[in-house]
Amino acid sequence: MQIAEDAVVVGYDGSDRSKAALHWGASLADLENLPLVVLHASGVIVHAQDKGVGNFDAGRANAQAQKIAEHGVELATKDFPKVEATTATSLGSASLALQEASIRARCVVLGNRGRGRISGTLMGSTAFNTSEHARCPVVIVPTAKADLPGPDSPIMVGVDGSEASLRAVDRAANMAGYTGAPVTIVVAWSKATKDALGNPPSGFASVDEASEHRKAGAEHFVDKARARLLERTPDATVELLVETGRPDEVLAKASADAGLLVVGARGRGDLASLLLGSTSRAVLHRASCPVTIVR
Repeated sequence: MQIAEDAVVVGYDGSDRSKAALHWGASLADLENLPLVVLHASGVIVHAQDKGVGNFDAGRANAQAQKIAEHGVELATKDFPKVEATTATSLGSASLALQEASIRARCVVLGNRGRGRISGTLMGSTAFNTSEHARCPVVIVPTAKADLPGPDSPIMVGVDGSEASLRAVDRAANMAGYTGAPVTIVVAWSKATKDALGNPPSGFASVDEASEHRKAGAEHFVDKARARLLERTPDATVELLVETGRPDEVLAKASADAGLLVVGARGRGDLASLLLGSTSRAVLHRASCPVTIVR
């Protein structure tokens, strides 16, 4: 499978959701003058032995996959004729094909669900597995919002002081520079509570004092993120949002009015061994706008 360096790779299967992802990916490729690769994986090889047992015609399966990918290229170049678009195909699963493509890609873009058997799920297995294992940023696009952010469609970026969230800030800064979209930096914090014996958290005279300390920490995170973003994109319009609540709930609520939500793959509270943190997982399921997962 040949993938151009720094290409925008879109997973395409002909479904409405993949068409939304294709539109988003082609828009990005056009805006940033990047190559576009439309990838279709037929999924006929599930296990290693499938290739040699003769359960399918490899030539026919590949020809069908190529036809679907070419259809995606036709759609993309119709709307964005200046984009250099090519196809890529695989007989394996979409998840594995996209993970392989992510090694060379600038980003991978796909719909939140494809043609899987369980249409009622909030996010399909391909979208989830790709978000968890890809080597580059992954963008999950819902059908309802397939346009890039812009002056009237802000970028929301979640921060918590972790390195991953700071890389998310860098990604948001780059997108703001290309699209002219304003950026809102979002942080969530939780109020302190008494322990089982009715005492305030250790080191604090009262629950209120501990809560003020947590709030000050959250404000420090957004101030640091704003300085970093403006260093990369000095002309960006930046707002700060410091909210109490669960991070995934705060971010999901913020995404209702956003053109793009950018989050790090793992935050401060996640185990280092996790490929995708709990907040990022939850946001993928709940956000109502395109979500970029940054490693």
